[in-house]
Amino acid sequence: MENRARLAEVMRSGEPDLAEANLLIAAEGRPGVDPARWLAEVDRLADIAGPDDASAVFELLRQEGYSGDAQTYDDPRNSFLDQVIRRRRGLPIALSALAISIGRRTGAQIVGVAAPGHYIVAELSGGRVRYVDPFHGWVTRSVEELAGIVGDAAGMDLEPGHLAPVPAQVTVTRMLLNLEGSYRRRSRPNDVLWCCELLALVNPEDPAPRVRMAEVLVELGRPDEAEALLGSLLTTTPPSLALRVAESVLDDIRAARLN
Repeated sequence: MENRARLAEVMRSGEPDLAEANLLIAAEGRPGVDPARWLAEVDRLADIAGPDDASAVFELLRQEGYSGDAQTYDDPRNSFLDQVIRRRRGLPIALSALAISIGRRTGAQIVGVAAPGHYIVAELSGGRVRYVDPFHGWVTRSVEELAGIVGDAAGMDLEPGHLAPVPAQVTVTRMLLNLEGSYRRRSRPNDVLWCCELLALVNPEDPAPRVRMAEVLVELGRPDEAEALLGSLLTTTPPSLALRVAESVLDDIRAARLN
Protein backbone atom coordinates (compact mmCIF):
# COMPACT_ATOMS: atom_id res chain seq x y z
CA MET A 1 0.00 0.00 0.00
CA GLU A 2 2.96 2.34 0.57
CA ASN A 3 3.94 2.00 -3.09
CA ARG A 4 0.37 2.71 -4.19
CA ALA A 5 0.17 5.79 -2.02
CA ARG A 6 3.42 7.05 -3.47
CA LEU A 7 2.24 6.32 -7.04
CA ALA A 8 -0.91 8.36 -6.41
CA GLU A 9 1.24 11.19 -5.05
CA VAL A 10 3.59 11.07 -8.05
CA MET A 11 0.68 11.16 -10.49
CA ARG A 12 -0.88 14.15 -8.72
CA SER A 13 2.33 16.16 -9.03
CA GLY A 14 2.63 18.82 -11.69
CA GLU A 15 5.31 16.94 -13.62
CA PRO A 16 5.26 13.22 -12.79
CA ASP A 17 8.56 11.37 -13.08
CA LEU A 18 7.90 8.46 -15.45
CA ALA A 19 10.87 6.52 -14.07
CA GLU A 20 9.55 6.63 -10.53
CA ALA A 21 6.00 5.83 -11.63
CA ASN A 22 7.21 2.84 -13.62
CA LEU A 23 9.38 1.55 -10.77
CA LEU A 24 6.48 1.83 -8.32
CA ILE A 25 4.45 -0.30 -10.74
CA ALA A 26 7.36 -2.76 -10.91
CA ALA A 27 7.43 -2.96 -7.12
CA GLU A 28 3.71 -3.76 -7.13
CA GLY A 29 4.14 -6.58 -9.61
CA ARG A 30 7.40 -7.90 -8.23
CA PRO A 31 7.70 -7.37 -4.46
CA GLY A 32 11.29 -6.74 -3.46
CA VAL A 33 12.02 -4.20 -6.19
CA ASP A 34 13.56 -1.12 -4.58
CA PRO A 35 12.60 1.94 -6.65
CA ALA A 36 15.29 4.07 -5.00
CA ARG A 37 18.03 1.74 -6.20
CA TRP A 38 17.01 2.02 -9.82
CA LEU A 39 16.23 5.74 -9.64
CA ALA A 40 19.87 6.15 -8.62
CA GLU A 41 20.85 4.50 -11.90
CA VAL A 42 18.64 6.94 -13.82
CA ASP A 43 20.38 9.77 -11.96
CA ARG A 44 23.77 8.28 -12.89
CA LEU A 45 22.85 8.22 -16.56
CA ALA A 46 21.66 11.81 -16.34
CA ASP A 47 24.97 12.87 -14.82
CA ILE A 48 26.85 11.24 -17.69
CA ALA A 49 24.60 12.75 -20.37
CA GLY A 50 25.20 16.28 -19.13
CA PRO A 51 22.88 19.28 -19.23
CA ASP A 52 20.30 20.24 -21.82
CA ASP A 53 21.28 17.97 -24.70
CA ALA A 54 18.74 15.46 -26.00
CA SER A 55 21.14 14.10 -28.60
CA ALA A 56 23.60 13.28 -25.82
CA VAL A 57 20.88 11.35 -23.99
CA PHE A 58 20.05 9.29 -27.07
CA GLU A 59 23.71 8.65 -27.87
CA LEU A 60 24.42 7.59 -24.29
CA LEU A 61 21.57 5.10 -24.27
CA ARG A 62 22.71 3.76 -27.63
CA GLN A 63 26.25 3.33 -26.33
CA GLU A 64 24.97 1.69 -23.14
CA GLY A 65 23.27 -0.92 -25.35
CA TYR A 66 19.61 -0.06 -24.74
CA SER A 67 17.38 -1.36 -27.52
CA GLY A 68 14.12 -3.14 -28.19
CA ASP A 69 13.49 -6.78 -27.34
CA ALA A 70 12.13 -8.17 -30.59
CA GLN A 71 12.62 -11.82 -29.58
CA THR A 72 10.48 -11.85 -26.41
CA TYR A 73 8.50 -8.67 -27.01
CA ASP A 74 5.50 -9.62 -24.86
CA ASP A 75 7.57 -10.60 -21.82
CA PRO A 76 6.34 -8.50 -18.83
CA ARG A 77 9.97 -7.80 -17.94
CA ASN A 78 10.12 -5.53 -20.97
CA SER A 79 7.69 -3.18 -19.22
CA PHE A 80 9.51 -2.90 -15.89
CA LEU A 81 12.24 -0.29 -15.79
CA ASP A 82 14.40 -2.17 -13.29
CA GLN A 83 14.50 -5.12 -15.66
CA VAL A 84 15.00 -2.87 -18.69
CA ILE A 85 18.04 -1.31 -17.00
CA ARG A 86 19.35 -4.71 -15.92
CA ARG A 87 18.86 -6.36 -19.33
CA ARG A 88 19.27 -3.30 -21.59
CA ARG A 89 16.13 -4.48 -23.42
CA GLY A 90 12.52 -3.34 -23.31
CA LEU A 91 9.33 -2.22 -24.96
CA PRO A 92 9.30 1.07 -26.88
CA ILE A 93 7.36 2.78 -24.09
CA ALA A 94 9.75 1.64 -21.33
CA LEU A 95 12.82 2.73 -23.29
CA SER A 96 11.11 6.03 -24.04
CA ALA A 97 10.24 6.51 -20.36
CA LEU A 98 13.90 6.11 -19.50
CA ALA A 99 14.96 8.74 -22.05
CA ILE A 100 12.21 11.14 -20.96
CA SER A 101 13.19 10.71 -17.31
CA ILE A 102 16.86 11.40 -18.06
CA GLY A 103 15.80 14.46 -20.03
CA ARG A 104 13.71 15.62 -17.10
CA ARG A 105 16.83 15.53 -14.92
CA THR A 106 19.14 17.24 -17.42
CA GLY A 107 16.80 19.84 -18.88
CA ALA A 108 16.76 18.21 -22.33
CA GLN A 109 13.46 18.68 -24.13
CA ILE A 110 12.42 15.05 -24.63
CA VAL A 111 8.70 14.26 -24.77
CA GLY A 112 6.66 11.11 -25.27
CA VAL A 113 4.67 10.43 -28.42
CA ALA A 114 2.07 7.68 -28.06
CA ALA A 115 1.78 6.70 -31.72
CA PRO A 116 -0.61 3.77 -32.23
CA GLY A 117 1.23 0.49 -31.80
CA HIS A 118 4.65 2.09 -31.36
CA TYR A 119 5.56 4.62 -28.67
CA ILE A 120 8.44 6.96 -29.56
CA VAL A 121 10.04 10.14 -28.23
CA ALA A 122 10.47 13.56 -29.75
CA GLU A 123 13.20 16.14 -29.20
CA LEU A 124 11.89 19.69 -29.05
CA SER A 125 14.60 22.28 -29.53
CA GLY A 126 15.15 25.44 -31.52
CA GLY A 127 11.58 25.44 -32.80
CA ARG A 128 11.98 22.06 -34.49
CA VAL A 129 10.79 18.54 -33.74
CA ARG A 130 12.87 15.41 -34.21
CA TYR A 131 11.25 11.99 -33.79
CA VAL A 132 13.46 9.27 -32.33
CA ASP A 133 12.70 5.53 -32.24
CA PRO A 134 14.23 3.95 -29.11
CA PHE A 135 13.23 0.41 -30.03
CA HIS A 136 15.20 0.41 -33.27
CA GLY A 137 18.54 1.80 -32.13
CA TRP A 138 17.51 5.36 -31.28
CA VAL A 139 17.31 6.30 -34.94
CA THR A 140 15.69 9.49 -36.20
CA ARG A 141 12.42 8.82 -38.02
CA SER A 142 10.68 10.86 -40.68
CA VAL A 143 6.92 11.28 -40.56
CA GLU A 144 6.71 9.02 -43.61
CA GLU A 145 8.67 6.29 -41.84
CA LEU A 146 6.44 6.61 -38.78
CA ALA A 147 3.37 6.28 -40.97
CA GLY A 148 4.71 2.97 -42.26
CA ILE A 149 5.51 1.74 -38.75
CA VAL A 150 2.04 2.66 -37.47
CA GLY A 151 0.44 1.01 -40.46
CA ASP A 152 2.36 -2.21 -39.81
CA ALA A 153 1.93 -2.18 -36.02
CA ALA A 154 -1.63 -0.94 -35.66
CA GLY A 155 -3.16 -1.36 -39.11
CA MET A 156 -4.21 2.26 -39.33
CA ASP A 157 -3.23 5.52 -40.96
CA LEU A 158 -1.02 7.96 -39.08
CA GLU A 159 -2.89 11.16 -38.20
CA PRO A 160 -1.31 14.46 -37.12
CA GLY A 161 -2.75 14.09 -33.62
CA HIS A 162 -0.88 10.82 -33.18
CA LEU A 163 2.41 12.74 -33.11
CA ALA A 164 1.40 15.21 -30.40
CA PRO A 165 3.29 15.01 -27.08
CA VAL A 166 1.28 13.19 -24.42
CA PRO A 167 1.06 13.82 -20.67
CA ALA A 168 2.51 11.41 -18.15
CA GLN A 169 -0.93 10.05 -17.24
CA VAL A 170 -1.40 8.78 -20.80
CA THR A 171 2.02 7.13 -20.76
CA VAL A 172 1.52 5.45 -17.36
CA THR A 173 -1.93 4.26 -18.43
CA ARG A 174 -0.48 2.73 -21.57
CA MET A 175 2.26 1.01 -19.54
CA LEU A 176 -0.37 -0.59 -17.32
CA LEU A 177 -2.59 -1.59 -20.24
CA ASN A 178 0.41 -3.28 -21.85
CA LEU A 179 1.02 -5.25 -18.67
CA GLU A 180 -2.65 -6.12 -18.25
CA GLY A 181 -2.74 -7.49 -21.78
CA SER A 182 0.47 -9.47 -21.30
CA TYR A 183 -0.83 -11.07 -18.12
CA ARG A 184 -4.18 -11.88 -19.72
CA ARG A 185 -2.41 -13.67 -22.54
CA ARG A 186 -0.51 -15.67 -19.91
CA SER A 187 -3.69 -16.51 -17.94
CA ARG A 188 -2.41 -14.79 -14.77
CA PRO A 189 -5.58 -13.28 -13.27
CA ASN A 190 -3.96 -12.19 -10.01
CA ASP A 191 -1.56 -10.02 -11.98
CA VAL A 192 -4.37 -8.75 -14.19
CA LEU A 193 -6.16 -7.70 -11.01
CA TRP A 194 -3.41 -5.49 -9.63
CA CYS A 195 -2.91 -3.90 -13.05
CA CYS A 196 -6.60 -2.96 -13.09
CA GLU A 197 -6.36 -1.69 -9.52
CA LEU A 198 -3.48 0.60 -10.47
CA LEU A 199 -5.30 1.74 -13.60
CA ALA A 200 -8.21 2.75 -11.38
CA LEU A 201 -5.78 4.63 -9.15
CA VAL A 202 -4.17 6.46 -12.08
CA ASN A 203 -7.55 7.15 -13.78
CA PRO A 204 -10.02 7.59 -10.91
CA GLU A 205 -12.72 9.05 -13.16
CA ASP A 206 -12.71 6.09 -15.56
CA PRO A 207 -15.04 3.26 -14.49
CA ALA A 208 -13.67 0.74 -17.01
CA PRO A 209 -10.72 -0.54 -14.90
CA ARG A 210 -13.05 -1.20 -11.96
CA VAL A 211 -15.45 -3.13 -14.19
CA ARG A 212 -12.54 -5.29 -15.33
CA MET A 213 -11.48 -5.68 -11.70
CA ALA A 214 -14.91 -7.11 -10.92
CA GLU A 215 -14.71 -9.52 -13.84
CA VAL A 216 -11.34 -10.78 -12.62
CA LEU A 217 -12.62 -11.11 -9.05
CA VAL A 218 -15.38 -13.37 -10.35
CA GLU A 219 -12.79 -15.41 -12.24
CA LEU A 220 -10.80 -15.73 -9.00
CA GLY A 221 -13.82 -17.03 -7.11
CA ARG A 222 -14.46 -13.81 -5.18
CA PRO A 223 -18.00 -12.87 -6.32
CA ASP A 224 -18.92 -11.08 -3.09
CA GLU A 225 -16.10 -8.59 -3.60
CA ALA A 226 -17.06 -8.18 -7.26
CA GLU A 227 -20.69 -7.53 -6.37
CA ALA A 228 -19.75 -4.95 -3.74
CA LEU A 229 -17.41 -3.19 -6.16
CA LEU A 230 -19.97 -3.04 -8.95
CA GLY A 231 -22.77 -2.00 -6.62
CA SER A 232 -20.68 0.93 -5.41
CA LEU A 233 -19.66 1.81 -8.94
CA LEU A 234 -23.24 1.89 -10.19
CA THR A 235 -24.35 4.25 -7.42
CA THR A 236 -21.47 6.70 -7.65
CA THR A 237 -20.61 7.01 -11.35
CA PRO A 238 -22.59 8.70 -14.19
CA PRO A 239 -23.99 6.40 -16.88
CA SER A 240 -21.55 5.15 -19.49
CA LEU A 241 -20.83 2.12 -21.66
CA ALA A 242 -18.56 0.71 -18.95
CA LEU A 243 -21.38 0.98 -16.45
CA ARG A 244 -23.75 -0.88 -18.75
CA VAL A 245 -21.16 -3.63 -18.84
CA ALA A 246 -20.98 -3.43 -15.05
CA GLU A 247 -24.73 -3.91 -14.79
CA SER A 248 -24.48 -6.99 -17.01
CA VAL A 249 -21.65 -8.45 -14.92
CA LEU A 250 -23.61 -7.76 -11.73
CA ASP A 251 -26.69 -9.45 -13.17
CA ASP A 252 -24.56 -12.50 -14.05
CA ILE A 253 -23.17 -12.67 -10.51
CA ARG A 254 -26.64 -12.51 -8.98
CA ALA A 255 -28.04 -15.05 -11.43
CA ALA A 256 -25.23 -17.46 -10.59
CA ARG A 257 -26.24 -17.31 -6.92
CA LEU A 258 -29.67 -18.62 -7.89
CA ASN A 259 -28.36 -21.72 -9.69
